Amino acid sequence: MIRLTIPFILASQLFSYTINFDKAFEIQIKPDTITTHITISAQKPSEKVVLQKLTSFSTFIAGYKDVEKKGGNYSVYPEYRYENNHRYKNGYRGSMDYQISSKKSDDLNTFIANLHDKKKDFDVDISISSVNWVLSPEQREGKQDALRLDAISWINAYAKKLSSELSTSCKVTKISLSSPTYDYPRPVKMEAKSLASDAAPTPEQDIQMISVHPHFELECQ
Repeated sequence: MIRLTIPFILASQLFSYTINFDKAFEIQIKPDTITTHITISAQKPSEKVVLQKLTSFSTFIAGYKDVEKKGGNYSVYPEYRYENNHRYKNGYRGSMDYQISSKKSDDLNTFIANLHDKKKDFDVDISISSVNWVLSPEQREGKQDALRLDAISWINAYAKKLSSELSTSCKVTKISLSSPTYDYPRPVKMEAKSLASDAAPTPEQDIQMISVHPHFELECQ
């Protein structure tokens, strides 16, 4: 009787199976930072005048304390016109780019209004685009960590539940966490006429979605 039982016990101990599957974990969050891309350009007869215009705005933006600034890269290049198969220099054009952001939409709108007032005095073109709410790095990283923790906690609890309901021993053998994905609303593009008013349009602070799609592997026996 004992000899018949031992092979059965050994067979049951050796038998195991692997479970592989993916699962989505999502979180909704309201972004905390409004941002925009600003390009300042000027077309003048001389390179010196173009640089003076750009420098004036660079000094103004650098000294503005109520918004965050990135960039300030600029370029200046000659422009040409063609007549009768000849090329003639037609002055110089320069441009300068900034990424402007703030936690408060009112601060950003005030900055844009002040920029427009300065534009009247210095005869330049200003383009404002991609006005939208985004997650700050601190907000993004905190929610990413929370999602990863949720995924790990969930799979450990699931392994225990399987073990209990199937009367087996299930262990997590692998967790593959891919980079999070984001669902962003479409940015607002501000036309030149929007700058003519004191109050610039402000996009809605729409809820955004962060999700991770980990791959799990469990072994049960």
